[in-house]
Amino acid sequence: MKMRKWMAMLLAGAMCAGMLAGCGSKTSSDSADKSITQAKAYEGEMTFVISHKDEYLGALDQAAKSAAESCGVTLTTVDCADDMDKQIEYVKAAEVEGANAIMVVLADDTRADEVIEAAGDMKVVFVNRIPQDTSVLDESHVYVGSDEDVSGTYQGEMLAEQLKAEGKTEINYIMLKGTEGLIHTTKRSENVLKALTDAGIKANAVTEPVDCGYDRDTAMDQIGVMIANGVDMSNVDAIIANNDAMALGALEALKQSNIDTSAIKVVGIDGTNAGLQAISDGSMAATVFQNAVGQGTAGVQAAINLATGAELTADISYEADKDNAAIIWIPFEKITADNVTSYY
Repeated sequence: MKMRKWMAMLLAGAMCAGMLAGCGSKTSSDSADKSITQAKAYEGEMTFVISHKDEYLGALDQAAKSAAESCGVTLTTVDCADDMDKQIEYVKAAEVEGANAIMVVLADDTRADEVIEAAGDMKVVFVNRIPQDTSVLDESHVYVGSDEDVSGTYQGEMLAEQLKAEGKTEINYIMLKGTEGLIHTTKRSENVLKALTDAGIKANAVTEPVDCGYDRDTAMDQIGVMIANGVDMSNVDAIIANNDAMALGALEALKQSNIDTSAIKVVGIDGTNAGLQAISDGSMAATVFQNAVGQGTAGVQAAINLATGAELTADISYEADKDNAAIIWIPFEKITADNVTSYY
């Protein structure tokens, strides 16, 4: 069995970074795409201020560190534990220490302007979580990550396809949401339901959506509370979770209550190790792969490019948004039982 795609790339480390980020090691004459401006070499230190570390963001952090090491950059990660004020203080500290560029996973995507202000003359690469106000992005402050308009849509399309294959056009569902107020929480929640509607599936909410903060244990507790309060899980056709961790927490709660999960389609987002395993063993119906290695390595290269004055997309395999050159998209991918082995 092949190793999961993103884990294999993590273990490869320098090879992965070489694939996605040239680190100034190639000349334009030997590049496969002659239109890409070559990045300049950069050696030094860089800070990565991360919102918190769960399985996905931990993988992203490791990918970024591997890419940075292969480029001769010492990358130091600081975790602000979802405290936006603390995150801003970390950014200020990096600026005082004389850093040329910084990477940030926003704890609060409504406060990107405060990060930019705290950064002063530093270049800023927002990774994974896009600022809600994208007008703050420019030639010195950019975003590298995935398009959250797509994630929920893919989730809904895969779920609809499986439901329709079973002859179902109406379902009862439970929605487990991530942190309320974050833009990717809103888009994932809204777009999955829109995709179901567009596919001709009428989706009825069994309960109000539950904010589980993208946390597995919280999701497990919340499903346990529903069961204790008499929610009849035999009438639930699907559990829609904004990420794999919450999907897996829901499954664990159902199993602890000896509830048969075979008739409940549980879907997540991220394509984590545990999520892929759950699809392989039939526990989960689908997930949406969010490329942690792609985001981490492209984020590092973007920071190097900004710090050295190179073109933003130099030595990056992904394209900038056609309408906003300060955004680099890392594509989402659909994963079901039909193709999950491709991610091993």
